[in-house]
Amino acid sequence: MKIITNLTSKEQMSFDIAIVTDSARTQDAIKISRIKRLHSDKLFTNVKEVMIDHEDETYFLRITKQNKLILTK
Repeated sequence: MKIITNLTSKEQMSFDIAIVTDSARTQDAIKISRIKRLHSDKLFTNVKEVMIDHEDETYFLRITKQNKLILTK
């Protein structure tokens, strides 16, 4: 994957624009995607857990003791 540019919005979120290519033919682009990047230090300000609402369901995103992220329902 090749990162073309990184654009930062006012909310401290960045958008990575990437071109995904076939490994056999790197000059032929297959798909262009836009990915929103959130930094965990902005998401977990003074807390170790956040709630995420998605399609009438609530999920919990936690930082573990090993400093890993885990998502549960």
